[in-house]
Amino acid sequence: MPSDYVADLIDHKKRVAMHMQTIASDLFRRAALHDNSKFSPKEFEDYEKAFPELQKYAYGTPEFKTALGTIDAAIKHHYWLNDHHPEHFIDGVNGMTLVQIVEMVCDWLAASGRSGTPLSMGLEINKARFHIDDQLALIIQNTVEWYDLQKSLS
Repeated sequence: MPSDYVADLIDHKKRVAMHMQTIASDLFRRAALHDNSKFSPKEFEDYEKAFPELQKYAYGTPEFKTALGTIDAAIKHHYWLNDHHPEHFIDGVNGMTLVQIVEMVCDWLAASGRSGTPLSMGLEINKARFHIDDQLALIIQNTVEWYDLQKSLS
């Protein structure tokens, strides 16, 4: 018969695992649904038309912003439907959950990899753009660096 401590420890581990599984399941669901609205009639044609122009410019440049301005209605629709974007919330990043922030960071990683924009530059631009405080910015940076290290070790 286990001691009360061992029984409590096992119960605690089960509870932690349950919460982590709930979060992991939500992340898997979000991965499957990520950016599906870009296939909708309100977004697809505008994004497809602007894509070649958007690919010419680095994230955050005036030219990139001008190219984005040509599809403003599609972008607003996208932000309205996708809560991994700070623009979805009245109070930006401060309105987001940790899971939404994880998806946001993964989105930034994918976008920087596609565009060749160094992630450090994108993080600095987005820190200012979305008024991300120093602590959260450091957590995001630490997370990205930790996962980069894990990839290099495997």
